[in-house]
Amino acid sequence: MHSQAIGDAIVTSGIIKALRDTDFKVYVIIPPKISFLFTDMIKTDGFFIYQKDTFNKTRMLLNFNIDLVIDLSDFDTFSYYRLKTLSYIKPKHAISFNQPQNTIFDTNIITHKSEHITTRMISIIKLFSIDSKCQPYLTFNENCVYDAYIFSQQIKLKNEKIIIFNPFASQKNRNLSTNQINLILTYLNTLVGYRTIVFNLGNEIDNRLMRRIEINPFEDAERSFALVQYADIIITVDTAVVHLASALNKRQFCIYNNRMFNSVFENNIVWGPNSNKATQLTTTQFLKTEIGDDMTSFDTSILIESLREEFDKTQEFRS
Repeated sequence: MHSQAIGDAIVTSGIIKALRDTDFKVYVIIPPKISFLFTDMIKTDGFFIYQKDTFNKTRMLLNFNIDLVIDLSDFDTFSYYRLKTLSYIKPKHAISFNQPQNTIFDTNIITHKSEHITTRMISIIKLFSIDSKCQPYLTFNENCVYDAYIFSQQIKLKNEKIIIFNPFASQKNRNLSTNQINLILTYLNTLVGYRTIVFNLGNEIDNRLMRRIEINPFEDAERSFALVQYADIIITVDTAVVHLASALNKRQFCIYNNRMFNSVFENNIVWGPNSNKATQLTTTQFLKTEIGDDMTSFDTSILIESLREEFDKTQEFRS
């Protein structure tokens, strides 16, 4: 059973693949928001939508005689929907993480606040003696790949490398401000041999005077995600793109805002990039609140300096 976030689904693809590779049949119960990921990108044996007033549709899962239900998410505002769904499925056993006392789950595992989310998945597959790191695994629709490839080759044929800059997130307080975006783009525009593609998510960005900056030509998530596989460097504030870049083993610079969820777990760690090709940067106020620092407080010079060090290290490009 799955939570609402796109990044969560990308990370979860690791345990799904590990189980299916060992001949388990794996079905996922998901909210409508992330269903597009399970049509092409994340392979399962089937998926079912949960939302208000549609719980009874999951009754069809009774026909599969489900042995185990896993809810990897912590107790949150959507737990009611998942618990209601669980009551319809009636599995032989159900495992949860960090639920309140007296939960209806058979097994409730309490995790440490500094453990990455993948440790939960590994603890599950160890029950079946499966040896896997639960690395995210994605596929892409051929049409989406083709469109992204053609666009990327137009840049590569000019002997330019691709930077993808994603300054917007699913939560507004994690968005960079217009001033921050302009400061970063002004720097990126000076990099000879690089073309920066901005994932603007429908927001207006003025790049008219920046010849090395382009707006993402794709409006849909599928083609945008497919484009990431052709990028050389990813810069992002959104954890969905962080986990996508990690899954694709891309060099990335990701910015986190010290969020605490359930007043216990550090988002910087639990949902960190989990990749040796990632440089994680954070805001510095460290308020330890549910929504974290406002990203507009992030010092963009920290990012720009990190990028300068990267380019100086390779000695390929100078600003």
